[in-house]
Amino acid sequence: WLLLLLRICIPVFLALCMARPVHTGAAALWNDAKTSLVVVLDNSYSQDFQATGGTNFENARKQAAELVGGLQRGSDVSIVLMSGTNAPLYDSGVFNTKRVAEDLKTLEAGYGKAEVPSALDVAAVLTRNMSHAHREIIVISDFQRISWSSEEATLRQRAAERLAAQEMAPRLTLFHTGAEGRENVCVETVSFSPRVLGMNQTLQVRATLRNYGDRSHDSLKVVCRVDGKVAHTTQIPLEAGQKRQVLFTHQFDSAGSHVVGVSADADSLKADNTFRVSIPVWERVPVLVVDGDPSPESLESETDFLQIALQPYREAGEPQQPGEKKLSDLLEVRVIRTAGLNASAIGNARVVVLANVARLTPKQLVDVQSFVRDGGGLLIFPGDKVDTKWYNETLHAAGLLPAPLTELADLSREPEPFTRIRAQRFEHAPLSLFNDPRNGTPADAEITKWYRTLAQPDNPLVRMHALLESGDPFLLEKRFNEGRVFFCATTCDEAWNNLPGRPFFVPLTQRLCTYLASSLFPPRNLGVGSSAVAFFPPEKIGKTASMRDTQGKVTELSIESRGSKGLAEFAGTGRPGLYTMTGPDKKPIHFVVNTSRVESNLQQLEPKEREHVAQNLKADLVGSVEDYRA
Repeated sequence: WLLLLLRICIPVFLALCMARPVHTGAAALWNDAKTSLVVVLDNSYSQDFQATGGTNFENARKQAAELVGGLQRGSDVSIVLMSGTNAPLYDSGVFNTKRVAEDLKTLEAGYGKAEVPSALDVAAVLTRNMSHAHREIIVISDFQRISWSSEEATLRQRAAERLAAQEMAPRLTLFHTGAEGRENVCVETVSFSPRVLGMNQTLQVRATLRNYGDRSHDSLKVVCRVDGKVAHTTQIPLEAGQKRQVLFTHQFDSAGSHVVGVSADADSLKADNTFRVSIPVWERVPVLVVDGDPSPESLESETDFLQIALQPYREAGEPQQPGEKKLSDLLEVRVIRTAGLNASAIGNARVVVLANVARLTPKQLVDVQSFVRDGGGLLIFPGDKVDTKWYNETLHAAGLLPAPLTELADLSREPEPFTRIRAQRFEHAPLSLFNDPRNGTPADAEITKWYRTLAQPDNPLVRMHALLESGDPFLLEKRFNEGRVFFCATTCDEAWNNLPGRPFFVPLTQRLCTYLASSLFPPRNLGVGSSAVAFFPPEKIGKTASMRDTQGKVTELSIESRGSKGLAEFAGTGRPGLYTMTGPDKKPIHFVVNTSRVESNLQQLEPKEREHVAQNLKADLVGSVEDYRA
C-alpha cells in the first residue's frame, strides 16, 4: 500500500513541479525572494511644499529609492507618476534596481493634480506583464484631501478590484509621507478685459488671491510685473481662509506680445505664488469690409458710412498741429467687392464684414467658414441685394447665420414709418458702454426696414443682445468653433435707417469689431501639458520657428500647412512659466502656462480617514520604510 501510494504521488509531484505554484504571502518569510514592484509616486505640486529636511516630494522620492534599493537581486521594478499623463518611467519592468534608485533622485515634482484611480490602472497593466509571481504595488502620497476625495472613492475601489481580479494579484500598500502645509497663499486667477487692446489704451488686470493657511496677513505684498519688470506694487490685508481681489491698470507704449504677472511670494510653495497672462497689444487691427453694393458716388456705396465710423481719424484727414498728441485709429479698414473675397484677400484680417452681399460662391463660403472657425470674427449687415433663400439654405446651414431670415419688415408707408431700438440695460461687452447716456443712446435711432429672424431660444450658441420695439432681434451673436458671428437686422448705410447720423453709430460699430477681433485663437494662456500653437501667413509654410522653454532650451519647429495658413506647434509645456516662440519675422509670441490651483489647499486626510481608505482598497497602510519592512 505504501509503494502504491508513492507511485501515485510521483505524477502528481511532477505536475506540481511543472506548474510551479507559489504562495504569494510567503515572500515575507524568505529573505531572498525576488519581487516585481511598481511604485506609484505622488508628484503633484502640493508635494513641493517645504517640510523638515526638504520638500515633501524630495522626502517621498528618497523613501521610494530606499524601497527600490532594498529589493533582492533579480527583482524588477517600474515607476508610475500620479500627476500628468500617468505614463510610467519605463515601458516594462527594469532589473537594474540601482539605476532606478538613481533615476528617482533626479525626478522633480509635477504641476498638476494627483490622479489616483488612473495611476492605479496604469500600475495594474505594468504588474500584469512583470516577471515574478510575488508582486507589489506601493502608493507613496501625502494623501492631500483634494486628491483623495470621497467623490473619487468609487473609482479608486473599482481600480483596486481590477487589481485583485488578476491571476497573480499584486499586494497593495498605501505609504503616507509628507508634512501637512499650514501656510499657503496663492494667486488664484488673473483676468483682464477680453476686448482688443491697442497702444496707450488702459488695461485693467484683476487678480484674485486666496489664503489657505491658518495665519492672517495684515499687509500682504502683491506685485504686478509687466514683461518681467515691476510695474505696480500694493499691500492688502488677507485673513486666514479669505479671498480678495486686487485691481491694477496699465498702458502699453508698444505693440506686440506682452506678459503680465501677479505674484504674492508669501510661502514656500512656489508653484501657485505667481499667475501670468499673455496679452497681445495691437498697433492696428485689420478689418476686411466686403461691399455688396458699391457706387462711384460719394457716400453712395453700401460701406462708405461704415468705413468712416471704423477709422474716423484717417477719414477726417486733418493735418497734425505742432506739439499736438497724434491721434490714430486702432482699426485698419480695407474695402473690397464681393468678387474679390477669398482666403488670400482675408489674409491677416481679424474681422470680415459682409455688407449687403447677395451671396457667396461655394469656395468663398469655405474660406469664410475656415476663417471664423480659426477664431476670426464675422459681422453681417443685410440690404436690398440679399438673396434670402441663399442666406437661409446655405449660409445658415453652414453655421454662419445666427438665425434664419423670415421676412423683410417695411414701415415706410405706415403712419409711423419707423421702429426704434428698445431702451434697456445692456449686459454684453460691446453694448455695455451705452448704459452711460454720454456715449450715445441707441433708442434714438429710427429704423424703417429690417429683417425679421426666426428666434431660437433653446440654442445655447446663439445670444440676443438688443431688441427692436417691434419685438424683433436687432443684434444676434453666434459662436462658431473658435470664432464669433454678429448679425444686425438692418443696413449699415442710410437706406433703411438713420443709424449713421446718430452719435452712437461710431462707438457701436467699433465696439462690435474690436469684440469680434478679441477671440484670440490659438490661445496663448495654457494649462500644463497643452500644446502651444501659432498661425503664420501661407508664405511662411516650409520655414522654421523656434520655441524657448522655461529652462532656456530652444527647440526648432517646422511651419506646416493647415488650410490656407501656416502652423507651428510645440507640445513640451510640462512646466509652468513663460514660453517664447519666434517666427521667421523674428517677432516673439509669448505663451504662458499656469498650474491649476486645485491643489493649493494643502489639507491632508486625517489618520482615521487614511485607514478607512486603506480598508476600502483592501490595502496595507504604512508611514515609513521601517513600517513597510515590518
